Amino acid sequence: MASRRWSRRGSVRALLAGMAASALAFAGAVSAAAEDIEPSTTITGTVTRADDGTPVSSVSVFVNNTDFTKNGTASTDANGAYTVSGLEPGTYTVRFATEVTGTGLISEYWDGARTREAAQRIVTVGGETIPDINATLEQGATIAGRVTRESDGAPLSGVSVSLAPSAFGITSASVTTDADGVYRAEGLEPASYIVKFSASDPLLADEYWDGAYDEQSATLVSAVAGQPSLGIDASLAPGGIISGQVTAAADGAAVVGSVAASGGGRLYSAQIGLDGSYSLSVAPGSYMLQFVSYEARVLSEYWENARTEAEATSVTVAAGQPLTMNAQLEAGRAISGVVLADGQPLVDAIVESFVGGEPTGRMAYTDQNGEYEMILPPGDYTVRAHGTAYDPVYAWQYFDGVDTASEATAVSLGSSSDRTGVDFALSHGGVISGAVSGGDSDLPATGAEVTAYLWSAGAWREVTTESTVGGFALGGTSQVLADNGGLLPEGTYTIGVEAEGFCTQFLGGASTPDDADSIELASGEVLGDIDLTLTTECPVPEPKPTLALAAGSIRAGKDITISG
Repeated sequence: MASRRWSRRGSVRALLAGMAASALAFAGAVSAAAEDIEPSTTITGTVTRADDGTPVSSVSVFVNNTDFTKNGTASTDANGAYTVSGLEPGTYTVRFATEVTGTGLISEYWDGARTREAAQRIVTVGGETIPDINATLEQGATIAGRVTRESDGAPLSGVSVSLAPSAFGITSASVTTDADGVYRAEGLEPASYIVKFSASDPLLADEYWDGAYDEQSATLVSAVAGQPSLGIDASLAPGGIISGQVTAAADGAAVVGSVAASGGGRLYSAQIGLDGSYSLSVAPGSYMLQFVSYEARVLSEYWENARTEAEATSVTVAAGQPLTMNAQLEAGRAISGVVLADGQPLVDAIVESFVGGEPTGRMAYTDQNGEYEMILPPGDYTVRAHGTAYDPVYAWQYFDGVDTASEATAVSLGSSSDRTGVDFALSHGGVISGAVSGGDSDLPATGAEVTAYLWSAGAWREVTTESTVGGFALGGTSQVLADNGGLLPEGTYTIGVEAEGFCTQFLGGASTPDDADSIELASGEVLGDIDLTLTTECPVPEPKPTLALAAGSIRAGKDITISG
């Protein structure tokens, strides 16, 4: 029995000792956790009116760091005072927002800035209180009006009214009409505004004040502090409806894609439905209508059967007018081939197509096997390849294995078959860089045109032209200028420059490429300091000698001696 009593007493002591140790350990953990908590910052201040110094209540105060990951907010009390606590160390801006106050005061950032970009930053380190982050708010301007439906005069609720200042550095605003169609935008910075009305009803056209359908035709509203601009009303009317069917010409199947109408600074778009139908509600005006195919083998086009916007026929829509515009999109054909460099397939090489020296806008990139496929309408094309998209060191090459467009073999694409075997074997090219100046005169604002000419097949042939107001890098790009190659094929070059008000000039001051100096560009070479100084005193070419012979004065087999 004695041993059992001893054992119980020992167990109790051990339990008490363990509890004490746990308590100490817990206290230590709490103390350590408390030490890990970073002290926070508090910002305080007061908001008053600029005109009479009275406090402004209900102003929302937003404290935000650069990327809005650390934020704090508060609202001013009856004394205009606010406190924002719990801010982590960082750099902050403070905005005083008046939208909910009904005072018509202008919102601003500390310290007196109207935009976040111009706001004074506050740097916090933790544990401090930063007082006197105050604001003195000025009375703003007011624009107000009513929005109704033109057909019956009924008020339109939920219309978004946006107010865009005509000058930079001024904050825009947006309000919504109430059940009576009334809106009131207060606290605006004094300025002239473009006012736009956008109804929630998609059948009603957007409108600008005063009765305009595009921003360029809008009438500016002048907003002056303390002098409300009232009666800025709108009466919204139905827009025009453009609808129709978009199908493939080959089989009449619905095309997967969209339809877009652009004009007057406006853009409307709609997806083509599974049955090929589409519908666009647009404001009255003139538009370019584009049928966009998402299918690789079906070609996009503009109205009416145009490949480019420049060739398109515009569509004019009147208020409430329905227009039916159907399109049958033609099938494209493929030009395909392989692009090699140093005997190996070149990934991400660029293959482009041209008609009449102008790019078609259709191009292709090679895959991991160096293969490409470019879909085009039937026709004759000049095709060019270079590489790569991210490291342009392989020179331009035209089909079939030539360096310039004037030597290229046209690639004909029929309406019923693809064209294969349009292959390229690229080599490292180079860059020619330098500067153009006007000597004692300034170059024109339009700059100068610098052209690289390559001696090929017994003639000087144009390779590329670049516009500049000073420096140039022919065969390089403004985004990527490699140091181990470029887009100019290796060979013998001269450089020509044209600028308004100056003489056309080639290397060495010559007026023609035949009389110009030349430079040699090796594969992978980047030539610099090829500078040209233009002149306004153009040399007069010396007349070439001529020989006049009278009829019968030359006999076969006899020599002619010319002297002088």
